[in-house]
Amino acid sequence: MRILLPLLLSLAMLCCLKNAIAQETHTIIVATDLHFISPELTDHGAYFTSMIAGGDGKLVMYCDEIIEAFIDQVIKTHPDCVILSGDVTFNGAKKSHEDLAEKLLRIRKAGIPVYVIPGNHDVKSGAAASFHGDSFTRVENISQKEFESIYRDFGFAQAVTRDPYSLSYMAEPFPGLRVLMLDTNVPSATGTVTGSTLVWLEQALAEAQEDGAKVIAVTHQNLYAHSSLLSKGFVINNADALLKLYKQYGVSINLSGHMHMQHTMHFGDGGIPEIATSSLAVAPCQYGVITITEDRAQYRTEMTDVTAWAKKNGRTDGHLPEFAAFAEQFFKGVSDMQPTKTYASEEERAVSELVADINFAYFSGRMDTLPKDVSLLSDWLKQPAFFSAYIASILEDEAKDHTTLEFPL
Repeated sequence: MRILLPLLLSLAMLCCLKNAIAQETHTIIVATDLHFISPELTDHGAYFTSMIAGGDGKLVMYCDEIIEAFIDQVIKTHPDCVILSGDVTFNGAKKSHEDLAEKLLRIRKAGIPVYVIPGNHDVKSGAAASFHGDSFTRVENISQKEFESIYRDFGFAQAVTRDPYSLSYMAEPFPGLRVLMLDTNVPSATGTVTGSTLVWLEQALAEAQEDGAKVIAVTHQNLYAHSSLLSKGFVINNADALLKLYKQYGVSINLSGHMHMQHTMHFGDGGIPEIATSSLAVAPCQYGVITITEDRAQYRTEMTDVTAWAKKNGRTDGHLPEFAAFAEQFFKGVSDMQPTKTYASEEERAVSELVADINFAYFSGRMDTLPKDVSLLSDWLKQPAFFSAYIASILEDEAKDHTTLEFPL
């Protein structure tokens, strides 16, 4: 009994310590689709400006300022870790990766772990280029091995387990939680979790379960089809195999990006939720903040305040003083229905502005802010055009706020 008593007391103290850790509040920041291009790779000339203006709303011309403002906010918040879920560069140029890693080092030096995985734009990209004047020049891209080397201090060196077949790994930002960073962009199988990686994944999840750790999973592409119209190229090709393992080992949630759209999905009481965080490079330039208390987690978005960063750093150039308004208008202006063009009638203008508002609400995750009356679009939606079908698919979505979600761990 004399021997057993100290042992029992030690076990009791250990249980109390575990409970104390479990009851602490932890914070995770998740951002995706940064699409950063090194300032050295563009002079913001005619070719670059035209390419971005005709794109999908990415504010690549301000990507440096957006990321600087984001890093400032991260350091101020001081979360337990930062997750970057792919497409960290605009076109996979080696110089962009190197410059971004140098920026992320500021977060690491503040004592905050950063976990990175590649997206479909990051490794072996044939689009890697620099832009000067009215032309472009192909530049060096990177291999999987080089990605791991550049971002060694941003997840790979801190991993508790590594997949030898991909850039997948599992990290532990604090006791009791593991973050699965799953590479779905092996150059030979983009958008797929390869068979060898699935074998590693099951072992990693089994070890986490055996250790009593909760798991948050992270992918670039999506686990579910978040749009009734757009799923090919967005959903992981073998998502069913992945979902089966998630369910078997009790994965709490999947965090993704890729669509540039803020959206949440949850299938039934026993379903695994997924949050697709919108692109940091697309208005409203938001990222996710996950607050964990005991066995519950609360996700919400936070906007990157570029104007506050500009004011702090004495920057008044360009659109920085009114960045949020500019970013929203820029996004609306690159759609097929441009609010700034000349219209044949006031009704055509009203239709155009309504369509732009709907698209922005969709991408920013605020479907609850859509106008109640969209009868003005009744004739327009009958047009046999992709954009009409796309807007119709948005209106089929649930009118809810996708910028917040509570889920159990």
